[in-house]
Amino acid sequence: MTHAVRTPGRPGVFSSRFLFLMLAALCVAAAWPGRTCAANRPVIKISGPPVAESLPFAMMSGMTFDDPAMTVQFTPWHSPDQIRAMIAGGQVDGAIVTTASASLFYHKGVHTKLAALFETPLWIISTAESAGTCLEDLGGTILFPFGHKEMPELLFNALLGPEPPKITRHHTGGALEAVNLLILGKGHHALLAEPAATLAVMRSKEMADKGAPLLTKNLDLRTLWKKKFDGKPLYVSGFALFGDALDNPAMVRRILEEYDRGVERIAAHPEQAMAMADNSFPALAAQSKNGTLPGVDIHVTSDPQAFSDTLFFLDQLSRQAPRATGGGLPENDFFLVTQ
Repeated sequence: MTHAVRTPGRPGVFSSRFLFLMLAALCVAAAWPGRTCAANRPVIKISGPPVAESLPFAMMSGMTFDDPAMTVQFTPWHSPDQIRAMIAGGQVDGAIVTTASASLFYHKGVHTKLAALFETPLWIISTAESAGTCLEDLGGTILFPFGHKEMPELLFNALLGPEPPKITRHHTGGALEAVNLLILGKGHHALLAEPAATLAVMRSKEMADKGAPLLTKNLDLRTLWKKKFDGKPLYVSGFALFGDALDNPAMVRRILEEYDRGVERIAAHPEQAMAMADNSFPALAAQSKNGTLPGVDIHVTSDPQAFSDTLFFLDQLSRQAPRATGGGLPENDFFLVTQ
């Protein structure tokens, strides 16, 4: 039951402060699908890490759409623990996450599905002196973004032959930290996505006169994966949706359509795209050079065959660390068909 709050001395007149607070509370409620503000426009919260695949979502931040009515809000995440906390706390409706993380939440009972998958460019960046023709050739120290038994390291393990390389592993707080350590000569290799991979190579050339080691894109992990596993594409990450967002397939389709348009705009107008995202995603902007992101190469799909290839990838990780995928493989309802 709602009780009227009256202004002292003026019976029947609502306090203007109370009305302001009520309106503010209604607008906060719009942060969840199905709850709307005065404009009847749900706010869809999307998150992503500082990788090239997040840029089209960052460009959508603040944009409003009429069919269906919604406003997109983008918030970056910077560590696996952070996005897991955001998902567990119901703070996001959709996010770019590793397929292993999405599987983990699926098995924990969180209402989650993958709507699209990314064939993400992943590289072993090496110093010129340490480069090799295969993973088994690598020596020295390899830098992994994030912690022990997180996806980058598990992927590396899945690609190794029966004899592990004689290499020291070091875990960093993120991609830029790994790049900086390589430039400082405190590592020989790093497993990096774009744009950090290209940025590392570019910075090494710029700082060569200051004694920085020359870096090279040594090994393309997508190529190694296809070579080892009969031509299968590598689907390390995807766009996952959570909770009430899954009850609105028209909204999901529209978001994916706008994402595809964003990919096209980035290709046609990279400087404008970076300028639009600059304010909403400083961690991604920090990897830009001359106003553009280097090495942007976005491949997104919702093809049913990609779902099967994703389950194969998750199986390779689960064999090493079952807890990384939630203890097993998800069922087919793990994938959201949006066609």
